[in-house]
Amino acid sequence: MRKIDLDEYDVDVYDDSFGIDDDEIVKVETNKSNITNNLYEWIHSIIVAIVIVVLLLTFVFRLINIKGPSMENTLQNSDKVIITNFMYEPEVGDIVVIPAGKYYDEPIIKRIIALEGQEVYINYTTHEVYVDGILLEEDYISSETISFKGDKELSLKVGEGEVFILGDNRGVSYDSRSFGCVKKDDIIGKAQFVILPFSNFGYLY
Repeated sequence: MRKIDLDEYDVDVYDDSFGIDDDEIVKVETNKSNITNNLYEWIHSIIVAIVIVVLLLTFVFRLINIKGPSMENTLQNSDKVIITNFMYEPEVGDIVVIPAGKYYDEPIIKRIIALEGQEVYINYTTHEVYVDGILLEEDYISSETISFKGDKELSLKVGEGEVFILGDNRGVSYDSRSFGCVKKDDIIGKAQFVILPFSNFGYLY
């Protein structure tokens, strides 16, 4: 292979005209538009996540703090409970929450005993509760079903669009024995889980 001698061709390799002109060199700079787009996508993701959480807490989940002993031994004072309300239809045995101001100054959490059209009879002498003539087996209650008014019995038919609710701790619970049936539309959700304290953590049914 023949070696090329540059001196033979009188080429000055130090001449500025030799090779690539400086004006032809393309300088690569940081693409600021990409940084802006990435920042926008990051902010957008955060906003979407916040909206989703708000929607879930508004239409699906809520956190309720239990106050008082009216649902012992099922729920304890200061328990933190998750309730759901999306597409909820009340059923007998559900533990439900009524907002403050409807029937009491504070939120009420009680158990549904009867639905619309059902007949409730309570014998305060024997402390027995009947629905449609059938004696309820209430292994969840912690105290006897008494009357705060000194009545011997209570007999009623649950009205349309209403439910009859009682607390599990019947000796102290302020419920349908005192203020009557409640409207289904006033129910804000069904209690599902105790999440705090961890010692009481668990599903309620």
